[in-house]
Amino acid sequence: MAARQITATQTLEDFRTEFNALSANDFGDIATLNAGLTATSVIGAVNELYAAIAGALSFTISDGSNTQTLVNANTLLFQGTANQITATVSATDKVTYALTEDVTIAGEFTASGTGTHTLGQISFASSTIASSGSEITINDDLTMAAAKTVTTPNIKGIGSNSLNVNSNLECFGFLYAENGLFLEGSTADGFETQLNVVDPTADRTILLPNEDGTIVTSGSTAVVTGTMIAADTVAEANMANDAIGQDQLKNVVTLQILNSSGAVVKTMFGAGA
Repeated sequence: MAARQITATQTLEDFRTEFNALSANDFGDIATLNAGLTATSVIGAVNELYAAIAGALSFTISDGSNTQTLVNANTLLFQGTANQITATVSATDKVTYALTEDVTIAGEFTASGTGTHTLGQISFASSTIASSGSEITINDDLTMAAAKTVTTPNIKGIGSNSLNVNSNLECFGFLYAENGLFLEGSTADGFETQLNVVDPTADRTILLPNEDGTIVTSGSTAVVTGTMIAADTVAEANMANDAIGQDQLKNVVTLQILNSSGAVVKTMFGAGA
């Protein structure tokens, strides 16, 4: 619409016509302003509408503790955190949040719910830890709190690693030790006693008697006492040549053989009882 103008050569009637058209057609009837507006002039109505529109262009964001008002020409920034979460803005008016491939949590991590929580091949369900692989490998020291119990049908050290028990170890099944069983004495030092077996060619059973005592080995000396030998169990084959003399006979008696001159030719000793 072209601007209405009155030239110097036009009449007063032309001015009246253009003025009425300006009021009725260009500006409009003031009586037809929306009842929601309080302005009584065109400029006032325009200003009032601008204020309403400008107010509608602003909004407030909050994290529950802090608030920030955004107005026209401000930018709302969606930002992630390194090693935690990423934010991606895409069309149309869409923001996507995702965890990074390697997530670092500085504080505590709590997973609620009764389902199964999975980290790689390790799954956590209620009080059970399981692996989709063949086994769970612990590459560091594992310490149990006092009065706690580990119940397992199979526990072992890998390679040169060892299973150290500083308290009681209860085994209600079989205890397998492929490379021997090492025992520490009453003093924790650099010396241990290793129990091992010769490679068996069949299943063997060794029974420990129901009694107090000390185990005798092939390296023991002067440890076997008379009370450890059952009566009537020492056979001739167990005696060394010339091992028994007159001093070992009970109530020894002597038989002497004399020649014609009365000289002792032979002396024999025997047990009198």
